[in-house]
Amino acid sequence: MEKVRLHGVDVARGLAVVGMLFVDNRGNAEIGEQFVHAPWHGLRLADVVFPVFLLVVGVSMPFSRRADRPRAVLVRVLKLALLGWLIVVAKYGFDSVGAGVLGHIAGAYLLCWLLLRLPRRAQVPTAAAVLAVLTLVAVLVPVPGTGRTAVEPDASWAHWFDDLLGLDFSAEAPHSYLPSAVTVFIGVLAGRALVERGARGALSRMLAGAGVLLALGLVLAPLLPVNKRLWTPSFVLVAGGVGLLVLAAAIWLVDVRGVRRPFRPAEVLGLNAIVAFALSELLFRAVLRYDVQPAVVGWLTDRTTATTSAYLYAAFSVVVVWAVCQVLARRGIVVRI
Repeated sequence: MEKVRLHGVDVARGLAVVGMLFVDNRGNAEIGEQFVHAPWHGLRLADVVFPVFLLVVGVSMPFSRRADRPRAVLVRVLKLALLGWLIVVAKYGFDSVGAGVLGHIAGAYLLCWLLLRLPRRAQVPTAAAVLAVLTLVAVLVPVPGTGRTAVEPDASWAHWFDDLLGLDFSAEAPHSYLPSAVTVFIGVLAGRALVERGARGALSRMLAGAGVLLALGLVLAPLLPVNKRLWTPSFVLVAGGVGLLVLAAAIWLVDVRGVRRPFRPAEVLGLNAIVAFALSELLFRAVLRYDVQPAVVGWLTDRTTATTSAYLYAAFSVVVVWAVCQVLARRGIVVRI
């Protein structure tokens, strides 16, 4: 089947970008808890926006000729990692180690691409085996140095692995790359359905897949809790189910029903998602450094409330980034990495 561009995919990516910007640039701590990551175990809206983005990264792979060329894949991975490292350095200085969110995307993308080198019939069993092994290790094998199994804020296999690499533990550190690759792979499966069956034909498969993933994740959660910071297999399953629902809704509304105009702002952000994220990180984190954000939020608080100002500042950050992406879209500029 001819690979036709689906605007709903760009919309889903753009909605994920909106969520990421809103969460990262909240005005103050008075914003609703759904816009703040869960302290440890649990799932909030803030926890699913990045997995949705990763899932859409996977959706795009069957549509892209570059995904079939090893050199193009490696160049893309290196560009993402380098840009991620530059953003981390700009925010925290040269003493910082790691490549942040973009490094996370690069690592997950590369590992998923390696999975796709396997025969097609072996890919789903391999992805399932990865989640099964990660689960068994977490619940049965003691973490080195602790003498016990642990998925705690100060002790887990994720902490051990990041420490082994000389890195601080964080949700975007290398421990999350392997399970995140499965998140990307879930998107690949959705992308294949879209290529082979078209928008209408793929919807039923995506909805069925979402139901299966959510059910499996909820069944697994009592054994190994849903945890974004650890990117646990239960989190992969639940977030993957949510991601498929978001994708299916976007495609149904935009490509099947033809309701495109109201979602055009999200589509604009989705077309230049990396630009949107990089601009947000550099502009608004720099603003924080020079104490402009507290002044703006304080001014808004004086005229509204602390809670309202938190939402207004977050919305302001989205509008500023969208305005830049809108200029690019009007000029037909799409920055790809």
